[in-house]
Amino acid sequence: MNTDQLISLLAHEAGPAQGPAAQQVGGRLAIALALGGVMVLYMGLNPKLSDFASTTVFALKMIWLLAVVVFSGALVYRMVHPGRQMGSAPWGIGLALLAMGGQGMNQLFQAPLEQRSALMMGASWQVCAFNIAFIALPVLASLLWTLRDMAPTRPALTGAASGLLAGALAAMLYSLHCTENSFAFYSVWYSGGMGLSALVGAALGARYLRW
Repeated sequence: MNTDQLISLLAHEAGPAQGPAAQQVGGRLAIALALGGVMVLYMGLNPKLSDFASTTVFALKMIWLLAVVVFSGALVYRMVHPGRQMGSAPWGIGLALLAMGGQGMNQLFQAPLEQRSALMMGASWQVCAFNIAFIALPVLASLLWTLRDMAPTRPALTGAASGLLAGALAAMLYSLHCTENSFAFYSVWYSGGMGLSALVGAALGARYLRW
């Protein structure tokens, strides 16, 4: 048996890798999301959540956040597989953020001038972005913990994508507490919270995801 035949045999018998990262990512993420849920419960659920959850505004917000989750998750997946290009995931993220931003601008332009500030600021602009970033921390930590066992070749970018994913998941949880119902508010402060989480992820990734 020559060398090429031996390599071919070993590759055929090896099967998919089953490292600790692949086995534990689901459990770690579930624990982190549960902790984020506890944070939201501590903040308090929206007392009118059952009614608000049936509105078009709430549904569109959740679809938007889900799109960010899907595209940022796809980007993280590609980042931890050396040799893979980023693909269309960054475009998907950009289009999702642009869509909500456009919807927010359209809402502002259609509103009377005296109402525009209230639509953008709401009643919780001072805390919204920070709350989302705070809830995202355990999710981000679980992702970075898992990704250290993998092979990201661009640590800062992988960390940023992980932070964005964590921020979007956190924003979905925070929606159970939030009482705001303005697209303009979401486009600024929800995006700001996810962006802040991405910045934290980039800083931590650059340090902890290096080989």
